Amino acid sequence: MTGAAREANVDLPHPQAASNGSVFAGFRRVLRLGTLIFALIITVLFALIFYQHQRAEEAVRSVEHTRQVIAYIDSLRTYLLNLDNAVRKYAESQNRSDLDPALICRQSTCPSAEQLIALIGADAAQAARLAPLPSLQSALEAGFGALQQRAEANGTATPPQRELGGFDKSAIEQIHRILIETGREELNQLETRETARIHDQNLSSMLLGVAGLWTGLALLALYRETGRLIGAGIHAEQTIRQLSLHDPLTGLANRRFLKENEKHLIAVARRSGIKMAVLAVDLDEFKAVNDRYGHAAGDAVLVTSAERMKRLLRESDVIARLGGDEFVIVLGQVDNAEAAREVAGRVVLSLSQPIPLAQGGTAHIGASVGIAMCCDDGETLDELLKQADAALYAAKRDGKHTYREAGAAGR
Repeated sequence: MTGAAREANVDLPHPQAASNGSVFAGFRRVLRLGTLIFALIITVLFALIFYQHQRAEEAVRSVEHTRQVIAYIDSLRTYLLNLDNAVRKYAESQNRSDLDPALICRQSTCPSAEQLIALIGADAAQAARLAPLPSLQSALEAGFGALQQRAEANGTATPPQRELGGFDKSAIEQIHRILIETGREELNQLETRETARIHDQNLSSMLLGVAGLWTGLALLALYRETGRLIGAGIHAEQTIRQLSLHDPLTGLANRRFLKENEKHLIAVARRSGIKMAVLAVDLDEFKAVNDRYGHAAGDAVLVTSAERMKRLLRESDVIARLGGDEFVIVLGQVDNAEAAREVAGRVVLSLSQPIPLAQGGTAHIGASVGIAMCCDDGETLDELLKQADAALYAAKRDGKHTYREAGAAGR
């Protein structure tokens, strides 16, 4: 074959730039974005769960504390009521047994206002409300103790109303009012805390719902982006495959395409029982075009030659560029060798026509064609190409700008 044309120059990108520009780099972005989103969502969820857990524990402690306060208020009220009732019964019966301390307080330590204030803790308002209670309780207990002593000493005692002044009514009423107000306030605080807890729980549930919604939206967005990237990746793979099977300059099939489709091309010819022809085409005087006008002009001649040959063929035929100025035409179905020779003659005639160049000149080339017929002996495509190549050399020896058929006399 004659000299090969220069392949189109391609500036190879820097590996890092190629990696960043690849559609597959989008998968790394999606992975990083998905990781960031899910880390943020998990962090928010854990924060909400922790906050809700803390609030729940606080609510439980608040309920338990309120129960203790109310229980202690009830026990203190019971103790003071028992004290008041014992004095009243004694006033009526003058029976010293009514003043028995065991009937008034059955605990080892009787409830006291000081203990209640200590149990209330840091609640300043409640502590202020309970402030008068210790002195009232002490006065009541002191009067009750004095009444016990006189009852034991005298056997009979003056009416307790005189001994206790008006304390037994007003003090008891004041004490009970304080305790009732304190218990009511504790219940109000408990209700307030419970309302706040329910509000926080609803807020947390709403935030969890929002987080779930955003999770769903993020998953949908990531799904759509992943689908887009997969589609782009499939398209890129198809493009890569097309490029790997086609000549980048002319767009024709290449040697790999012929190799991958060899069995199909030959099988179709054998099943149909019709001949198949392989034509090896080499451009004549092509090297002179490169030398005179430059490689850009040579590339233009190759593209024009490919277009002219494609116009001569059917859709079922295949034309490939093997490299340089070497081409192969596979005529999928021809009636006989004469039909193949007719196509070869048209190729020679078409490529002998002048080719105008962009620089203003005109390229004059030609073509030599070798023909190999298939497939009486079960030849492979490589064998057919060798036969067609040998016929092509025969055409070159016979003066170029013509065609020859393998195994036949010169034409």
